[in-house]
Amino acid sequence: MKASPAVWLRRSAPRALGAVLVLGALATSPAKAQAPAAPPSAPEPKASRPDFFLDAGVAYGRLRLTCASCSSIVAATGPAYTLSVGGAPSQNVLIGLQGELWMSSGSPRQQVQTLVAMVQWYPWPSMGFFVRGGVGVVRGSVALTADTSGAFSTKGTGVAITLNVGYDIALTRRFVLAVQAATNVAALGDLAVGGATANDVVAYVSRIGVALVWR
Repeated sequence: MKASPAVWLRRSAPRALGAVLVLGALATSPAKAQAPAAPPSAPEPKASRPDFFLDAGVAYGRLRLTCASCSSIVAATGPAYTLSVGGAPSQNVLIGLQGELWMSSGSPRQQVQTLVAMVQWYPWPSMGFFVRGGVGVVRGSVALTADTSGAFSTKGTGVAITLNVGYDIALTRRFVLAVQAATNVAALGDLAVGGATANDVVAYVSRIGVALVWR
C-alpha cells in the first residue's frame, strides 16, 4: 500500500536532516583540503565571507492544504516573514537556523510557523546564486473542510522540509540584499475538524520575497 505524503514526510524527515548535516560537512571539507598552503612569509588572506550571518526577510506567500479525507484543496495567501542566524564554516557554505511565519490575509485567520536547521550552499563562491535546504518542526493553525458541513479551524504540529533558491546582491561591505523563492512542505498529521478527522494533512507554503543580510 502506497504511503500518504504526510506519512512519507514524517518517515523521511530524520534521514533528510542527516543528509543536510552531511552535505554541510562534505561541502566544507573540500574547500579546506584543496586550499593551497600560504608561504611562511605571506600574510594570511582575509575571508570574504565572515563567520557569522543574520538575515531578516519579507515575502508574498501562498498556502495549500491537502489531506486524505478533505473534500477540497484549501488555498490562502498572505505575508511571510523569515529570520535566520548562523555561521560560515567555508567560503561556499552557511549553516544555521531559520524561522518562518506565514499568516493569511483573509478570514478565517491561519498561521504556519516553522523552525528548521538549514544549510545554504553557493555552487560558485564568487557569484551570488545559492541553494538553501533544511529540516525541522512546524506548527499550524489552519482551516479545513473534512466533509460537507463547512470549514473549521484546527491546529497541529509536525515536521517540515524547506527548499530555497536565491541570489545575493551586495549593498555594502557588510549588507546584502537576497532575492529568493522558497517552498515549505509540512506534515501536520491527523487533525480533528468539527467532529470529523482530517487524515494526513500536508501544508505547502510557497513564497517569493527579499531578505536583508548582515555579515
